[in-house]
Amino acid sequence: MRIITGKFKGKVLFSPSKNITLRPTSDKVKEAIFDTIRGTVKNSFFLDLFAGSGGVGFEALSEGAKFVVFIDKNGVAIQTLKKNVYLLSAQNDVAIMKRDVLATLKNYQKIEEKITEKFNIIFLDPPFPSLLAGKVVEMLSNFPLLKNDSIIIAEHSTSEKLPQEIVGKNTLKKIKEKKYGKIAVTYYKVLAQESNNAEK
Repeated sequence: MRIITGKFKGKVLFSPSKNITLRPTSDKVKEAIFDTIRGTVKNSFFLDLFAGSGGVGFEALSEGAKFVVFIDKNGVAIQTLKKNVYLLSAQNDVAIMKRDVLATLKNYQKIEEKITEKFNIIFLDPPFPSLLAGKVVEMLSNFPLLKNDSIIIAEHSTSEKLPQEIVGKNTLKKIKEKKYGKIAVTYYKVLAQESNNAEK
């Protein structure tokens, strides 16, 4: 697994052994994602959910993201993330949280402690058999650590259909969906927030 573009271009990241059930985002899909969001990555706060070994979050860091938060509950994933942080000397630019994603989105204060601004970009890539992408996106519609115009990117199985719009404290509007074989990548934009959920 390598970094495709940016200041860490060409760096080969650590990956878990093949007997561990983690599914890194392929280079093809990752390149397509960053071609889509490149104009928004620089100086962004980036949240990588179900982070695995961190290929997408580290790509964001390479592209100029200001800070990346990785969340995963898998111990092997966490150890791999830590090795990659040291590989890139990125200790001051990331936070790693060994936590369940759904529980952490509900009790977001643990994330809030790690950041000085709300998130510009959130990427999620839950295990495909779990069919959790829709559930997580729905939870993000009530997640207070988003800005107006924040982008949410969900990588999921094509068998899981995500809605065109989700309305909560945030209104999320689907702006793009691309398919790569059995993989789909769906993009949402935050269009509106409740007045009591003002940006920092």
